[in-house]
Amino acid sequence: MPFDYKQSGLPANDTWELAAKMCNRWLNTYMDMFSPERIANFMKDQPVTAAKHLLTQCPDVTPESVTVALLGPAKGALMAEAELDALMRHTFGDRAVDLVRTLADPANATDAAMKRDADRIFLVEGLSTMTDQMIGRQKIDGFHQKRWDILRSLEARFEDVRGQDPALDALFIDAAQKSRETLEGLDRAAAAKKQPKPPGT
Repeated sequence: MPFDYKQSGLPANDTWELAAKMCNRWLNTYMDMFSPERIANFMKDQPVTAAKHLLTQCPDVTPESVTVALLGPAKGALMAEAELDALMRHTFGDRAVDLVRTLADPANATDAAMKRDADRIFLVEGLSTMTDQMIGRQKIDGFHQKRWDILRSLEARFEDVRGQDPALDALFIDAAQKSRETLEGLDRAAAAKKQPKPPGT
């Protein structure tokens, strides 16, 4: 079944629904090797889950941060120039556009709250990535080393942002630990298979 915002469990909000639709359209265009069902699962497990973390764990959540989380990999559209920049600002608001630009370069933050939102988006996107792509994985595939690289990058960046949102921090720490345990377990299993059997066994 294709993704449907109205079935996502998120609040009714025209801007958030548009952001989610843009993300879904980006996936259908650039990840068309996957079925609509797999793309719908990605939407649920990553951008929608990231947005829900913001809404449930951050009492002072800003609507722009939810918008940007729901844009997922389509958020690059808000980095447009000239007339398209004006269109994106008209559609999503200056603050959402400036927040995406802050994700690209923290120096673009217009105030401390925007820097905080950028850090929160890192945390919730990292959480949804670990939950979807690492925790509980049952076998090694061609992306195994890439997952290790992503996990190490997430752990390193976390040290720079931890402390401002204790609830998100706790979720992130738990997910990182479970991700590491999963990947290490897969490595141990693979190493055990490669070991030669003792003579006579």
